[in-house]
Amino acid sequence: MTAALPRLALLGTVFLSACAPVVRTHGNLVDPADLTQLRPGVSGQADVVALLGTPSAEGTFNPNEWYYIGQTTKQTAFLAPDISERRVVKVTFDPATALVQKVEQLDKSDGIEVAPVARTTPTAGHNLGVIEQVLGNVGRFNSPSKNK
Repeated sequence: MTAALPRLALLGTVFLSACAPVVRTHGNLVDPADLTQLRPGVSGQADVVALLGTPSAEGTFNPNEWYYIGQTTKQTAFLAPDISERRVVKVTFDPATALVQKVEQLDKSDGIEVAPVARTTPTAGHNLGVIEQVLGNVGRFNSPSKNK
């Protein structure tokens, strides 16, 4: 009976460790202390790269906007991951001087839920049913070649 006790404790530890949440960080979570070192009108693009690294994205229509995007998720066992922290930092540069013009911070509360559209794009042609697909290939198989 005493030999079963360590095995039972080990088994309990294994089961409890399976319930521990897995924490993952994606992207570039900028430290807020680093943002205090950026000075509008003084810091340039090279200073921003040296301090924060390369941006996660640049503005599609304005290359003078840099975005640093990062988030932390926690997932317990087989459940869907939960976003515990999300941070987006937008650095805007003056197009004439390439100096920092403005630094904005957004977090999880600033996000907007977007409902996906459940439409499908119609395709040209005939939509085959199940029976047409099954019976459509009857007799279309190539016969084995006689010359090998």
